[in-house]
Formats: sequence, structure tokens, C-alpha cells
Amino acid sequence: MKKNKQSQKYQPQKRKASEVKKTGYLKNSKENILFIIIIFCVPVLLYLQTLKFGFTNFDDDLIIQNNVKFLSNTGNFFNSFITDQFIDKESSFYRPIGTISYMLDIQLSGGNNPWMYHLSNVLLLGFIACSLYLLLRRFGISPKFALFGTLIFYAHPLFVSTTAHLPNRAELQLSLFSILSFIFLIDFLQKKKNVFLVLHWLAFTIAIFCKETAAFLPFLYIMYYLIFIIKKRTGDFHIEKKYVFILISYGISGLVWFWLRHKALTGVTNSEETFGIEPFLTNLRLIPESLAKFFLPSDIAPMPAFSWFNLIAGSVIIVLLIILFIKNKQRVTGEKIFCIAWFLILLVPSMLYKHPHFDYLDHRFFLPMIGILLFLLFIIPANWINKSQVRFYVLMIFIVIGLSIFSFIKSHSYKDSITFYNAAIAHNTKSAICYNNRGSALATQGMYDQALSDFNKAIELEPDFALAYKNRGVTYNVKGMYKQALDDLKKAIVLKPYFPEAFYYCGVVSSNQGSYDTGIPYYTKAIELNPVYVNAYFNRANLYCIEGSFEKGITDYSQVIALMPDYMQAYLNRGFTYSSLGSYDNAILDFSKVIKLKPDNADAYYERGQVYGKQGFLDKACEDLKKSVDLGSQRAKDIVGNYCK
Repeated sequence: MKKNKQSQKYQPQKRKASEVKKTGYLKNSKENILFIIIIFCVPVLLYLQTLKFGFTNFDDDLIIQNNVKFLSNTGNFFNSFITDQFIDKESSFYRPIGTISYMLDIQLSGGNNPWMYHLSNVLLLGFIACSLYLLLRRFGISPKFALFGTLIFYAHPLFVSTTAHLPNRAELQLSLFSILSFIFLIDFLQKKKNVFLVLHWLAFTIAIFCKETAAFLPFLYIMYYLIFIIKKRTGDFHIEKKYVFILISYGISGLVWFWLRHKALTGVTNSEETFGIEPFLTNLRLIPESLAKFFLPSDIAPMPAFSWFNLIAGSVIIVLLIILFIKNKQRVTGEKIFCIAWFLILLVPSMLYKHPHFDYLDHRFFLPMIGILLFLLFIIPANWINKSQVRFYVLMIFIVIGLSIFSFIKSHSYKDSITFYNAAIAHNTKSAICYNNRGSALATQGMYDQALSDFNKAIELEPDFALAYKNRGVTYNVKGMYKQALDDLKKAIVLKPYFPEAFYYCGVVSSNQGSYDTGIPYYTKAIELNPVYVNAYFNRANLYCIEGSFEKGITDYSQVIALMPDYMQAYLNRGFTYSSLGSYDNAILDFSKVIKLKPDNADAYYERGQVYGKQGFLDKACEDLKKSVDLGSQRAKDIVGNYCK
């Protein structure tokens, strides 16, 4: 009897989460509902201030602002699945669900409104927090531990960038659907209802179209099944045949995703990122670095850099976690291994990637770190609450409030581009890309001398930084310093021969110098590198017409219109070119299109009136010229008397 009592006493400590009653996480539904409401409201209220923020011009300009026309057209829904994240064939990232969500933001808010993008991020965080709570409950975590674990996690300053920085929408979506996929998998395995299997497969499929990291999820699904579900009666890990169907469903989703991704990224030649074993080895220090920042959140910045402090502190934390892993007897070894595997497996995709101008970004720890949270909740003794409930609640509330205040302050860095890069540079004074990007933001605001200073600093820190040379060249051009501009742009081309923007601006500078015959080849090269470069076609068309090559000009204007059907100036210029060739009917069609696009365009009425006059339609000419006069055209006022008798 004594031996049996000891056995009974020991068993609850070693029980698996899967051995919790199937409805255990649904008990005390009123408490669960209250906790879910709290969990949704706290992170939402914490980041509600971001609705007043704008763009940082760190990828959000490339992903959103530069693609408003594409994103505003709901007809591009399916095109989102066959283009890269930046919609320009210069990126190796495939995030169609994110692209579609930006489309939805524009439709809901009626335009390119930063507050709507931020609101979507904030609401996503609230839903993710609720989903994490439900997931923790399904792993057998008590309601109060799950509540405070979730609140601490989403109030953590390490993840400020995940919500406050608009381009990280993909990370939020990945996390939401990854967590949901696990919730539905657990429900299916425990309740054996096929509806949960379908929901699990659907959530996983959406997750891989959010971000590539989700392709690693099936490894965790299989680990969960082997560790939490299979009963080791004979020591044989036998997989039931009916679960083979699940593996096949992963394969089908993966093949469709791979095919569409390949189609979207075919032709990408300008990507500077590197992928593979070499970046992985360089990024091994992300493991201690991320752990140090999670447990000691003092080194949080918009654009962090590897540091010796984080490396050493993180290494010490790894040793402590290993000790806790060995010492803890509350959970079986397999369950603790699963938690660590969650962290490591979902961190691997980030480790396989290296950007040439920064070490890493904090948002990539968002989903992997859930594994560490789960591990900590697994090993914390459940009787901590029972021994001193008041002290436990006070401590947890104090931690949540403290982290929230820190996160609230840190999120201010994402208010606008200048604030963002000021904060980034204050933390990382050796970052060439921070100086370059702040220089671009300053130039946009007309502060050209300050911008040149930042570009100079970027080039000093990174002498082979082609983008900084290009940006400095563009700024020199604005200031009328054409020789310096051309020197910098040519240097950018030497450093990066596949740089269409550098060739384009060489054409701009040449045109400003009056060297039209030199400008045309530069625009042509830019078009070769980027066949959808609208501005290059437009500028080349202008030069063709200046040189008298009207047919070539019309061809380029037509290409501009094919790529951008509402490019008003292209219609206006093509109409004028048609008129010069005596093709009056075509000219009238183009001027009429301009008037349709912008009814108060005085130039279009003036030009159409001129053409009507050449055709002998004096009444129509008079009507158009009067309209042009009414809209303020001095040119029309000077000649209207010739047509109106």
C-alpha cells in the first residue's frame, strides 16, 4: 500500500498535458470569458496610441506607399499571389496575405490612411493574445498562469516593433494563424471531430501564405502528436493510418504555395539578401541574443545590432534554462523538449537569412519565443498561487504594468520617419542604413544639406553602399550640382550594376544638363532592368519627342498608359504628340481622357480647343478655349478671340 501511495503521489507531477480532461480548458467559462476580455483589451489599449502615427519609411514606404495604386485596386486580389511583397520584383519575400490585408485597409478607410494600417495591427495583436491564452489552456496551463503569461508576453517591449511597425503585419498574421492551427489540431486530436481537422488545415495553409516561417510548422505538429498524444504502451511510436491524410494535406498546401511563390519571385534579380548556411552560421548568436533581450529587456531599439553583452548574458541564460530543464520534474522530458523545439525550429528561418546592412530585427522573435513562454509556464510550480495568492497577483500585475510602461515609451520611436531613425541612430551609431534612410526622409522634407550630411556619414561607414551613393546623387541633382550628382550615380552603378534607379537618375541628370542623346540610353538601360519602370518610359518618351522621334515617343507614352491607365500627363503628352503629327482624332481622344480624369485641367481644354480649331470646328474650339480661360489659362485667354466671334 505504501508503494502504491507513493506512485499515486508521483503520477500527477509527471502527467502529460494531453491527459488533462478533454473539456478541462473549458471549465469555469465565465472566468475564461473575463480573462479573454482582459487579454484582448490590455494590448489593444497599450498600442492604441499608434493610430496617431504615420510611416517610418523603413519598408512601409516600399511595401505600401509606393504601391497604393496596386493596393487600391481590388482587382489585384489574385495578382497578390503572384507577386513579391514589395510588388516590384526586387524582393525575395512572398507575403500575399499581408498584401491583401493592406488592400482591405484601403477599402475600409477610403484611402491610404496610416491610422487604418495601425488599427489593423493593433486589433490583430488583440486577437493573437486571445488565441495564445486559449492555446496555453489547451496545454494544461491553469487559467491564472495563462492569463498573466499572455499579458506579460504581449506587454513585452521586445515585441514593440511587431505591432508599431506597419511592415511587420506579416509576423502578426503568421502568429495568429500558426496559433490557431495548433488550437484546432489539439481539438481534433482530442475530440476526433473532422471540422477541427479542416480548420487546422485551413489555418496552416493561410499561415504559409502569410510568411515562409510557417513551412516549418509541420515538424512541430508531428512532435506534438508523438509527444502529447501517442501512448507508449510498447515503446513503439506507431502512427495511425488516418493521420497520414493530415500529412498529405500539408504536402498539397506546400506544393501550391511553393508553385505560386516560385511564380511570384521568378525574375527577381535585384535582391541583396543572402540565404543559406553561411547566414545561418553567422546568425547562431541570435539564440543567446534573443533570450537575453527577452529576460533582460533593456537593449530594445528600432534597428538593433549584435552586442557582446547580449551574447554573454544570453549564454548564461541558456545554461540556467538547461539546469531548470534537468531539475524540473513536473513535466515529462518530451514536453519540455517540445517547448525548446518550438523556439528553435521557428527561429531557424530567420537564421537562414541575412540582410547586408543590419544584423537582425526584433519582430522575428515574436512567434518562436512562445516556446520559451510555454517552457517557463510548464516548469513553474502550480502551488505558487496557492501558497500566496495576494503576493502572486501583486507581482504579476507589477510586472505587466512595468513592461507596459516600457513598451508604451518605446513605441513612440515609430511615430514618423525622422523620429524612427533618430532613435535607431541613437542606439546604433554605426548603422549606415540608418543614416542613409534618415537622409532620404530629410530630403523628402526639403532639408537637403542635412540629408547630404547623413549620406556622407553612411558612405563613410560603408564605402560600398550603392544606395547611399544613389541617394546622394539625387540630392545633388536637386541642388543643381550636376557633376557631383552624375559622379555619385555612376559610382552606384559600378557597385550595383543591376540598379535601375541609378540608371534612371543618370538619365534625369543628363536631361537637366541638356544632354538628351545621353539621357535616352540611361532610361533604356533602366527599362531593361525593370520592364515596368513607368517613369523611365515617360521620360524617354519626352526625350524622343524633343529630338523629333515622335513615333518612338508615342510608343513609350502608350507603354506608360498600359502600365498605369490613369497617368494623366502621359495622355496629355501623347495627345500633343499626335497633334504634332496631324493625327487629330487620336489627339482629341487623349485630351478628352485627361478631361475625364480631371475635369478642371485647363491645359487639356486648351490643347483640345487648338486641335478642334485645326480641324475647322470653330464652335467646339471656342467652347474649349473659354473653359480653359475660366480655369485660369493665360495662353487660352491670348487666343480665344481668334475662335470666338
